[in-house]
Amino acid sequence: MSFVLRVTQGAGQGEEFALDGEAKLGRTADNDVVIKDPSSSRSHARVFEKDGQYFVEDLKSANGTLLNQVAIKLPRPLKHGDLITIGDVSLEFTLPEDPGNATMLNPPDEEGQDPNATMLRPALVAKVAESKAGERAVRKMQPRPSAPPPAQKAATLDETDDAPGPELPADDGSTRAFEVPPPKALAKKTSAPAEAPVRAAPPERAVARAPKAAEPEVAISAAEKARQRRELQKSSAGRLRLLWNDLPKPARIGASIMAGVVGLSVLGGLVYVVIPHKTTKLKEPNELVPNAAPIKESFGTGPDVDFERPDMKAFSFVYASPTRAVGVLHYQSKGISRNEVTIELNGSEVGTIPADVLDSDTREQEAILAAAAVKLGEPNQLVFDNVNNPPNDDAWKIWNIWVEITPVPEMSADDAARRAKEDMDKASKFYEQRGVGAENLFRAWKGYRDAWLLLEATPNKPQALDDIARTRMREIRPELDRKCSGFLVQFQKVINTRNPDIETAKKILADIPNSFPTREHPCNNLARQYMSMLNEDLQVGENL
Repeated sequence: MSFVLRVTQGAGQGEEFALDGEAKLGRTADNDVVIKDPSSSRSHARVFEKDGQYFVEDLKSANGTLLNQVAIKLPRPLKHGDLITIGDVSLEFTLPEDPGNATMLNPPDEEGQDPNATMLRPALVAKVAESKAGERAVRKMQPRPSAPPPAQKAATLDETDDAPGPELPADDGSTRAFEVPPPKALAKKTSAPAEAPVRAAPPERAVARAPKAAEPEVAISAAEKARQRRELQKSSAGRLRLLWNDLPKPARIGASIMAGVVGLSVLGGLVYVVIPHKTTKLKEPNELVPNAAPIKESFGTGPDVDFERPDMKAFSFVYASPTRAVGVLHYQSKGISRNEVTIELNGSEVGTIPADVLDSDTREQEAILAAAAVKLGEPNQLVFDNVNNPPNDDAWKIWNIWVEITPVPEMSADDAARRAKEDMDKASKFYEQRGVGAENLFRAWKGYRDAWLLLEATPNKPQALDDIARTRMREIRPELDRKCSGFLVQFQKVINTRNPDIETAKKILADIPNSFPTREHPCNNLARQYMSMLNEDLQVGENL
């Protein structure tokens, strides 16, 4: 049994997919129907047939599946004309026409009724009508005429009191009027009401019961009261009871109110702890500004993420340049397993996020965005996608995301090799003088890095030169990281004291850009963030 899915809204509008039996819907190319929408999961939903009935099922996607604009959790039956919606893409489910019937055959509806059960084909009707039994069967299927309206308005009860009743057959075969006596409750009133007979009340009801005499209270002697007090003094509960009895009435009322307030407070605390409650997440940004400050908020799963998107997170950025441009994606990650999260640019996979290392909390990751994949002057879509569908329950997060875009001039492979070699020669001289100037070590690392980016954007690049640039860049990076750590240790020592010296801390942070003048190394961003935090704390202190 075949069916058709037709895109009625969103990307690919007008496309039709003729399918049979089962079809998987999702964002990746291994699906039967590719959903071109960033909110679609890799394996989002499926349509399948069972016992002659088609169903649609959501495959635990991050953003859900709608059937006729209603979110579904379990497999739901499909009828001809139903609308399946994933993100901004809507698909109409249709079944082929039956050649022997002018109407479209539909599966049973949600109440279990077959919409085709009462439809008889003309040939079948003619054949059934040949016999009298068939004629009667066909006649029964025709709509019956409604009962004719009454000839006149029914008379009221008062008007029919003296009228004869309906005629009934007599024993001799004639008819006689059957007199219906009026109900007692509706009998006509006479001019003089009849006296009602007086009935004697039953003996048990006629005699009024005398109230039960109250039992006399037994007075307690002073000696008995003293004995009871001595008994109560023997236990803690008894002493509390004596203390309560000795309190005046206003004091008892006040103590009862205080006990109620304390009990409600304790109960409210227990409810808050026991009953799970959701924390409010921030509104997720979906735009990145190239070469700008990073998005420091995190996304992923777990209690310490700001944007909870366990399946995927999409960003877009636009960069205008008259020439080609190569990009580098900067980010930090933690709690990532091997091959768990992939990075995609404009539908093409860039790579996977590396698994955790010891310094995941402070280490910045990089991914090259090839010049051929970066669109100029139009939106680029960058996606972090958890390949597990649904994602694992383990906590993981990604934060401090920013995109570095570097324009690359149009040149041949030979010209690019010549230019890269010049950058590497300058970098070698800066490295030799790394102990003289504060920024020389950074300039040496950046020179090898610029050569590497230039060669990455060049078709038919000289591989040997590219390997040298990449190797020298990786060898110098640990020295830069240790230099950055030295600044941060000095900053922490000044801040983490009983009386922190804010001015000295600011001077340390202000000195970091002399050694890390641009954002390519994360130390520059860290100095900006710590300086901003100091200024915010000082502002709060002044307001207090």
